[in-house]
Amino acid sequence: MKIIHKGHGFTLMELLVVIGIIALLAALVLGSGGSGSSKRQVTQSANQMVESALDRYREHYGEYPEPANGDETAEVMPGKVYRIGAAKCLYQALRGDGCDAIKGAQSVGNNNSQSDGQVSADEIKNAMIPEMPQGMWRKVGGSYILVDAFGRPLQYIKADSDKKNTINSTYDLWSYAEDEKNIMAKSKDTEAHASLGAKWIKNW
Repeated sequence: MKIIHKGHGFTLMELLVVIGIIALLAALVLGSGGSGSSKRQVTQSANQMVESALDRYREHYGEYPEPANGDETAEVMPGKVYRIGAAKCLYQALRGDGCDAIKGAQSVGNNNSQSDGQVSADEIKNAMIPEMPQGMWRKVGGSYILVDAFGRPLQYIKADSDKKNTINSTYDLWSYAEDEKNIMAKSKDTEAHASLGAKWIKNW
């Protein structure tokens, strides 16, 4: 499918590259020490890109990706431990670098199933965000994860078959944003305590 504009056709891939460049410019705001509100704006834009990419993943594979170990944790910032299993899954599913953090996924060609920070020619074929700006991901220990503009891992839960583990019927996606207190809380926790997710950037 092409979008025609003044006699020139733009492919979907070209549009994705443009979106990636815009996100990269937005990530530069973070690199220059942006304010809390600018970090929220960057995170909101990045989350919208992730949601679109997750829809493309579902169209391609027939389902949304599921973290192999959603409860895996790591110290992301000094003294701050977060769940990173879902952020690892999102990084691999959307960037195409590895697949061992995606439940049930198999490696492509002769590539290692673990992430290495690079996307091979075989892997790029399955990338949902081929030109993912580096500001959207980072390395924590030996893991590569998707992060928000605050440098923290994005949180994601795929709905189970009974749809009892999420608020949405498909998946919950959120950033803790400025919240430095409730960094181990899950989306369902906000049902009983609405104020819990007041600072979060979320898709519900």
